[in-house]
Amino acid sequence: MASKLPPPPIVNPKRKNFLGQPAPQGYVAGVGRGATGFTTRSDIGPARDANDVPDDRHPAPAKRKKDDEEDLEEDLNDANYDEFAGYGGSLFNKDPYDKDDEEADAVYEAIDERMDEKRREYREKRRKEEIEKYRQERPKIQQQFSDLKRELCAVSEDEWKNIPEVGDARNRKQRLHGRREKFTPLPDSVLTRNLGGESSTSIDPKSGLASAFPGMLTPTGDLDLRKIGQARNTLMDIKLNQVSDSVSGQTVVDPKGYLTDLQSMIPTYGGDINDIKKARLLLKSVRETNPNHPPAWIASARLEEVTGKLQAARNLILRGCETCPHSEDLWLEAARLVPVDTAKNVIAQAVNHLVNSVKLWIKASELEQDMKAKKRVFRKALEHIPNSVRLWKAAVELEEPEDAKILLSRAVECCPTSVELWLALARLETYENARKVLNKARENIPTDRQIWITAAKLEEAHGNTTMVEKIIDRSINSLAANGVEINREHWLKEAVDAEKSGAVLTCQAIIKFVIGHGVEDEDRKHSWLEDADNFTSQGAFECSRAVYSHALEIFPAKKSIWLRAAHFERQHGTRDSLESLLQRAVAHCPQAEVLWLMGAKSKWLAGDVPAARSILSLAFQANPNSEEIWLAAVKLESENWEYERARKLLAKARNSAPTPRVLMKSAKLEWHLGDLEEALKQLQTAIEQFPDYPKFYMMQGQIHGLQQRMTLARESYSLGTKKCPTSVPLWLLLARLDESQGNMTRARSVLEKARQKNPQNPQLWLEAIRLEWKTGLKDIASAMMAKALQDCPTSGLLWAETIFLVDRPQRKTKSVDALKKCEHDPHVLLAVSKLFWTERKTQKCREWFNRAVKIDPDFGDAWGYFYKFELLHGTAEEQNDVKKRCVQAEPRHGEVWTTISKSPQNWRAKTEDILLLVAEALPVPV
Repeated sequence: MASKLPPPPIVNPKRKNFLGQPAPQGYVAGVGRGATGFTTRSDIGPARDANDVPDDRHPAPAKRKKDDEEDLEEDLNDANYDEFAGYGGSLFNKDPYDKDDEEADAVYEAIDERMDEKRREYREKRRKEEIEKYRQERPKIQQQFSDLKRELCAVSEDEWKNIPEVGDARNRKQRLHGRREKFTPLPDSVLTRNLGGESSTSIDPKSGLASAFPGMLTPTGDLDLRKIGQARNTLMDIKLNQVSDSVSGQTVVDPKGYLTDLQSMIPTYGGDINDIKKARLLLKSVRETNPNHPPAWIASARLEEVTGKLQAARNLILRGCETCPHSEDLWLEAARLVPVDTAKNVIAQAVNHLVNSVKLWIKASELEQDMKAKKRVFRKALEHIPNSVRLWKAAVELEEPEDAKILLSRAVECCPTSVELWLALARLETYENARKVLNKARENIPTDRQIWITAAKLEEAHGNTTMVEKIIDRSINSLAANGVEINREHWLKEAVDAEKSGAVLTCQAIIKFVIGHGVEDEDRKHSWLEDADNFTSQGAFECSRAVYSHALEIFPAKKSIWLRAAHFERQHGTRDSLESLLQRAVAHCPQAEVLWLMGAKSKWLAGDVPAARSILSLAFQANPNSEEIWLAAVKLESENWEYERARKLLAKARNSAPTPRVLMKSAKLEWHLGDLEEALKQLQTAIEQFPDYPKFYMMQGQIHGLQQRMTLARESYSLGTKKCPTSVPLWLLLARLDESQGNMTRARSVLEKARQKNPQNPQLWLEAIRLEWKTGLKDIASAMMAKALQDCPTSGLLWAETIFLVDRPQRKTKSVDALKKCEHDPHVLLAVSKLFWTERKTQKCREWFNRAVKIDPDFGDAWGYFYKFELLHGTAEEQNDVKKRCVQAEPRHGEVWTTISKSPQNWRAKTEDILLLVAEALPVPV
């Protein structure tokens, strides 16, 4: 029996048991034998552009679902716990989210937005301020050079051409690199094409420059540009021959004006054509809906005019005139649009329909060229409209004086309420007839002030001065009786106009009777002085004089009004008027010393020394033992070389009124006359009597310095600083004395001690800074300047010095900072003027000099720099103007000015002489 084969096994023993099964979790192929994973191009795909749509082979990890988040356990750690709010996170995560929750969230979001809006305005404002501050502190380079760019507009063509070329800073190899010849080999096709010896300019169709449209290429395939140009010229010749005149052979086309004619055919309106169509359609609808509405016809005509269709505009406006013949504006618009010849016919038709239209009659006269025709039109118009003031005025303007008088006599009959016609007639009549005319005018128009004022001017012009005030007085009473309000401003304006027309008495009468109208008694003085200043600013000096005169009549004992009037007469009046005013002033105010002194000075400047002495003697009687009058008498005698009389006066003054100033003037006179020992003796006596007067120590130390007794000079200054520690000039003199002897350390200590005694004093800081700068310690000087500006942030003296301590590129920035801190300080304005001077900006420099001397006319250094600038850059007229203004201002202060004016050799120098010396001593700013 044959043996049976065993059945095949269920599991193939040769097959591995892990095949076909999923890999266990965390399995990585090859890790067991040490292999590591790597990435190939097939894993990440080919390179892609940034704009390609990405594939999803490597998607981002999916976000956790909300249900999963809810399953998370709450964070109950101590770090997540707050005593006030509890555990962090939402406590109601697992609860359902219903409409109440949604409404509550919306309310809270609205509250948050509202609170954010409240803070947003402040936040944006603060951010804007920070940005502006940042821009000011760190401006862009473009902003720093903006003023220089603006000045390029003033550069002339020659200056632009003369600007030197920028040098080439490259080395020799780089410079010669571009000059070397470069040889590029040509292809053989170019050589074979030009073998014939003649080159042709053509375009190869294979090069891509040929036309893309079929039928545009030549049969040969090459486009010859030279032949195209010849064909174009030939075609132009044929066209010009066609438009030429066959008889004379001259062309009827203007070659130069051809394009201009074409340009004139282009409509001037630059808007959208659709807007024009819409407007035309709307206006057509308005005309059809309401054809009797004139503005619709006018707007339609103007629309066509704007779009260049003038004939259509004319047709429309004429149709409108036919439709609305009683519209004045339509006829005037038609006369404007149509030609002149047609316009006359249009106006004629218009006048037939509207015979009482003043505008149409005036338009008719404007269309006439002949003067007789114009007059004829106006006369015909006045026949129809006799009560038109405008027509009468226009008709009178065309007539001669005699004919105009006849017309005006008829005009005032037809228009009795026209003030202009009555006044015009009065101007043309004689004196007697003019008075009659004005009387009739007052009867017809009792409420107009112009008639009364004209009557007053008429009486003044013919010498009847007594009637002027009567007329003005009666006018105010009559107008008030007729219920007319007396407007003070209007009457004062009439006074100014009267002065400008030459009627001074009328002006004074108006002010006399009107100046007190409507002003309370307690406000009269203040109000009247303001009126006088306003009149002076307008150039109405007679009005100002009248105001002062009336004020002095009401307040004769007011010293302030007399002073204001005297200053006004000194600036805008004559010497006689000033002296007569001062005589009246001292009669009413004998105790006012300044009025006596002004009178004496006026006489002295006029050269009348005996009259000045008599005035001062009268002043002594009214004011015995007055220091000012004693010193004025001494100055008068010393200025006129009467030194013995001056000494006697001072001796009497020392006995009767021994004031510190009298003692100082006594010693000063002896010093100037050369008797130094007598001066020192008087100063020693003065120090014993008034030990706390600092000028005694200053003069004593200066006299010792002139005698080369430096030790005694230093003792005087030191004693003065002990007795008068608050006197800054004493400390400065002491420090300068030590500096002149080379004791820099002692000078520094003196200035330091002075600053301790007198804190926040800019003069002491400036002296210390200059001391360090002179010794070459510029860093220390700069640091000291920074401290000084912290101590005295609004000192113009320090800011002016700062501008020229820094380097030239930083000066403009410093000047801007200085102007922000001290905008109206004369030292800063002077420094800015000098800065413009260094930059050769003469016009700006002159403007800033004017600002400096206007703000502080007593600042002598500004006048000195101004005059020196005009000597170098100005004309003779400008130099004389500055000198005249300086003499009038009489400056007394300034660092250089006081040094020169108080020098013993210049004690009798006038303001003009001192100005010349100061200008010579001042350096040109660099």
